[in-house]
Amino acid sequence: MRAIGIVRQSKGREDSLSPAEQRERIADVCGREGLSLVEVHEEIDVSGGTPLAQREGLRAAVEAVEAGTASVVVVAYFDRLFRSLVVQAEVVERIEAVGGRILAADVGEVSGATPAKWISSGLLGLVAEYYRRSVRERSGEAQRLAVAEGRIPYEHGPPGYEVVGGRLVPNADAPAVRRAFELRGEGATIMEVREYLRGQGVDRGFSGVQRMLSNRTYLGEINFGQLHNPAAHEPLVDAATFGAVQPGRRGARSRSDRLLARLGVLRCGTCGARMVVGVQTQNGRHYPFYRCPPVGDCPRRVTIGAEIAEGFVVGRVRAELEGIEEGASVESEAVAAEARELAAQERVDKLIRAFADMPDEPAALEALREARAARDAAADEAHRLSGLRSALTISAARDWNRLSLDARRALIAAVVDEVTVGAGRGVERLVITFRQ
Repeated sequence: MRAIGIVRQSKGREDSLSPAEQRERIADVCGREGLSLVEVHEEIDVSGGTPLAQREGLRAAVEAVEAGTASVVVVAYFDRLFRSLVVQAEVVERIEAVGGRILAADVGEVSGATPAKWISSGLLGLVAEYYRRSVRERSGEAQRLAVAEGRIPYEHGPPGYEVVGGRLVPNADAPAVRRAFELRGEGATIMEVREYLRGQGVDRGFSGVQRMLSNRTYLGEINFGQLHNPAAHEPLVDAATFGAVQPGRRGARSRSDRLLARLGVLRCGTCGARMVVGVQTQNGRHYPFYRCPPVGDCPRRVTIGAEIAEGFVVGRVRAELEGIEEGASVESEAVAAEARELAAQERVDKLIRAFADMPDEPAALEALREARAARDAAADEAHRLSGLRSALTISAARDWNRLSLDARRALIAAVVDEVTVGAGRGVERLVITFRQ
């Protein structure tokens, strides 16, 4: 009989129940039972309470038994397999439904085939889940006490601080961090702040600097989930300086009125990055252009005049719209997209309710992130089709000049997938791809 082993280790459990020890016990069980161990799935930093859908190793083992490529699932310890009665019930039911077996080296067969086996396995599962819940409760209380006492419930602090006895204490980088906030408040760009910090030995990427400038830890606060301590350690910046550098609080530039700004359709032909709007001033005149953003490692950033790029896109879009007919197809697609958006939102709501008692479970957070990403993608598609449906009530190609800026942008977003800008000059380096 072919067997598949499961090795699981929770986050922060490096010194106990090591994967090597579990593998050895699994091999011993297979040897005693005359099983052929064909594969071992390792689940590292995975909670035993994680839903089966997010347990890649266990899910693969169950599916292998259902497919007939294996007959037995083997673990070194019962609680390496389950710390959730819900997961246990689903796995046992699915495996036994196809004649498979579950073996744990410490307790033997895990089964619900008879009343005696069912109550024995159920009691083991109850104890395992109780342990998980009690550990989480104690951990939560420890985190609450730590935050209340001004100790951080995580390992490392942001630049400018070091951890001493669990508390954040300003270090040698603190003056550079303070000056970074001041520079940003004085109007320096993120790139300029980044270069300053790099010169002071604090090397952070573009987004890293953005996160640093929005981190309320520098106000002396600790914020950890729902836990908050407003005066936990020495602040590096005052509230006025911090507030001055937050988006919308420092006199940021107004949103560009260029046609392709923020649509994301214009792409650098070298690295594929979304191009951004820039303006060059010569002799008092302004020359708008689109460029590959000055972040990342693009080996050959491209730039193109705004009027050239916009004229090309408008011409091609109007020609494309000439071939679009009003009809039920667009309407039905829009309705279907709205339904998908609603279903995706309902899934997010269900996950939030389901994971309400496990807010710090990595798998729960990952599942919620995936659901929200799917919801956002569905919303984008519904918005795109809604814009197209609304715009098609007129002859968009013929009446283009009568449309508002937002309406033109909506039409471009509805029909254009991307426009790549290659190196060189003129419109010849522009390649447009329409949505299918």
